[in-house]
Amino acid sequence: MQRVLSGRAVLRLLAAAVLAFGLSRLLAAAAPSSATISAANPSAAWDGFGAVAASPDGEATCVEGTNCDIFTLTLAPADYRGKRVRVKASWTNQLNDYDVYVHQGSLDGPVLTPANGGAPSTAEESTFDVNAIVTAGVNDTYTIHVVYFGVVSVDPYHGAVSLEAIPATTANTRTASIVSGAKSGLAFSRSRALYAFGAGQDVEPSVRVDYQGNAYVGAIRGLTGGNDLWRFDLNPSSATYDPFLTAATPVWRADGTLSNPAYKGQPDALAPNNESDLGGDGGGDMDLAVGFRPAVPSAMPPLLATSSLVAANVSVQRSSDRGETMTNNPAGNTTVQVDDRQWMEFLGDHTVYLGYRDFTGLQATSKYYLNRSDDGGLTYGPAVVAAIGGNTTGNIDVDQRDGTVYFCHQGDGTDGAKEVRVAVGQPASLAVTPAVFNTVVAARGQKPIANLFPVCKVASDGTVYVAYSDGGDAIYVAHSFDHGSTWALPVRVSDMGPGGVALFPWIETGDRPGSLAIVWYGATAADSEDGAGGNTDRANWKAYFAQTLNATAATPTIFQSVASDHVIHGSNISLAGFTTGTSPNRNLADFFQVAIDPQGMAFVSWADDSADFSGHAYVAHQIGGYNLNTGKSLRIKGANPAAPIATAAPQVFDFRHDARAVSPPPVMPDQDSPADILTIGYGCQIVNGATWITATMTASGLDTVPPDALWRMNFATNPTKPGLVDRADQWFVEADTDAGGVRTFSWGTAARQSNGSIVYTIKGAADSGAFDLTRRSVTVKVDAAKLNAVQTRGPVAAGTVLMGLRGSATTARTVVAGTASAGFSDSTRAGGTFTMGSCQP
Repeated sequence: MQRVLSGRAVLRLLAAAVLAFGLSRLLAAAAPSSATISAANPSAAWDGFGAVAASPDGEATCVEGTNCDIFTLTLAPADYRGKRVRVKASWTNQLNDYDVYVHQGSLDGPVLTPANGGAPSTAEESTFDVNAIVTAGVNDTYTIHVVYFGVVSVDPYHGAVSLEAIPATTANTRTASIVSGAKSGLAFSRSRALYAFGAGQDVEPSVRVDYQGNAYVGAIRGLTGGNDLWRFDLNPSSATYDPFLTAATPVWRADGTLSNPAYKGQPDALAPNNESDLGGDGGGDMDLAVGFRPAVPSAMPPLLATSSLVAANVSVQRSSDRGETMTNNPAGNTTVQVDDRQWMEFLGDHTVYLGYRDFTGLQATSKYYLNRSDDGGLTYGPAVVAAIGGNTTGNIDVDQRDGTVYFCHQGDGTDGAKEVRVAVGQPASLAVTPAVFNTVVAARGQKPIANLFPVCKVASDGTVYVAYSDGGDAIYVAHSFDHGSTWALPVRVSDMGPGGVALFPWIETGDRPGSLAIVWYGATAADSEDGAGGNTDRANWKAYFAQTLNATAATPTIFQSVASDHVIHGSNISLAGFTTGTSPNRNLADFFQVAIDPQGMAFVSWADDSADFSGHAYVAHQIGGYNLNTGKSLRIKGANPAAPIATAAPQVFDFRHDARAVSPPPVMPDQDSPADILTIGYGCQIVNGATWITATMTASGLDTVPPDALWRMNFATNPTKPGLVDRADQWFVEADTDAGGVRTFSWGTAARQSNGSIVYTIKGAADSGAFDLTRRSVTVKVDAAKLNAVQTRGPVAAGTVLMGLRGSATTARTVVAGTASAGFSDSTRAGGTFTMGSCQP
């Protein structure tokens, strides 16, 4: 709810003035300050003190009796199963804003119901489920904390509590209270792009954080390209603790070398000792898993297991040194010859389960398999059939208490397509694979739920959760307390507004019962280019995040925010999965994930093509919100620096010797090549009164100009959404040679297509172009007036920012290091920016 007040800056000034005043008088308190309720006396009331007060940081910094107030509620010992407590604070001036929090036990206890409203309003209320037998001194006390968030007039609030039955419902879903905006309390680090040597794309990021705080991201390049791995330190006790993920930012040098501290290479590399020879034995799909805390404490890093999809198999890898080195087992792990979409999870510290579906056959007869490894994920035993019949393959998870394995998937057929099914296997002991699986229906959507993967997770207390996107309209969550035998009604946990879309859900549980972190790709109608909403070419997408501390309550409270600090994608998102025909935009591939760190904060990675030619992995770390392990509010302090942006030439840097053969396998000779881009620099100059845009590309082997080659330099101007290249006028300049080596220089426009590709249209000859073989560079220049004659989003003039700076190069009939090829190609990631102005002659 939007507040009428003029923002946190005004509230902070008000808070400072109130605090100064408050120190000069006696502190106030609720009257009465406590009460006991029971079935016989089911209600109580109290009144807060009157004051003009503000606490813009909520509970974290308020002073009791000055800008916050405490009321202690006790439940008389009795059986309260089927009961809940309603808490309400009311006042008269709708411009005032009181926040009501309920803590279990003392004020230091976990939050049961956080603040959920804002001005204009004259009340805030919530409920929390008791639903238990209450014992004196054990679970009978609650602290109600009323914070004077922004109280602009003396208007004492009136508090009330009452005992009531948890209502039965005849609806198909539960209803949550969804809190967004400043009241959510959620905050994230800046979004960080991840970089990998020679990667044309890195999508479908998998994430895990082990109990020591080692945070991993893995992403796929596509078949034969292999996978990539990054690691961050999220251990708050570590000397290298990096909550703002600054290790993601590489330090480039003009010769194409760099420092890239987070990158750990390719787990499935064919030749891991020489980065220039990289290329994986898979790359079609990837998953990660990390070992849990062992029964006997150990200072050794938890095991890391990874997997990589080959067309007819899954290769697997294991690391005992946090991904610094990997042991690869490339063959025969699934024991099923044609497989698809593998998932992994540990049981304890050394057992790993690998789940997947066969790739061929009809939905009604498709099989879902499970293999077990007892050596940390390096070798696997025979496959067990977990389920027969279904479509989209969800993930697997394992109950760490008893070894129960959960394997979720979409049902088969027209009606089954609306079902989230879970295969449940309960083993005879922790030492063996479940021999028998029973498939249950966890939830039914109103529409098909494959948008895309359904997700299942089991919490440390054994509660099982599923999440799914119901036709793309919203994300829903359901839960079971009894190994999936019965399921609570689903609850909508996303709010995208009318016309909004929510796709690709993922969830993770915290240690606190009822706690969940939820992510999805979301697009609102308001953010779309035409205001109409929907999953269309006009949609603009962000990575959304939500958390809850009471997912199993009759009316959960959901806190929703945006994890990404920018729009990550401007187009449709394909829901078709793998396809060999015409496809919608698959630049973001099929899923992304969230994990929980030792402080109960979320670690998120998603695919992003906002500035690049294709999708690449980005990361963000939650630095504000609720600790899902304890239920307490947490704010991580410290610098949250932006990544450095180059604004002077060269603005674009690329890896040295990452030009690759045009056709697979991805041979990348460790030699100079005319197509091996190192840098691109942009600028401007005045020529006879006209303003020309200049672009210069350097390549490691551009001391000769081969025939049948192209060097293209891209830029964009005046986007409708900041930083989103596909919502800008897109331009390029290029140099070409034909089969006879004749050189031409041109300029033109570029446009992203509905299928994710980019179409280039040459508009005419450039105003200048030349190769400098001494500097191994090519420069192309174009008069800005030519661009202005065809621009659609605004003129290119003094002050215009050139963004989306990037480039590509291809050569044909090149022989490099004795390798004859049909051609080599290279493309860069997006670089910095250049602002038009102060152009020199």
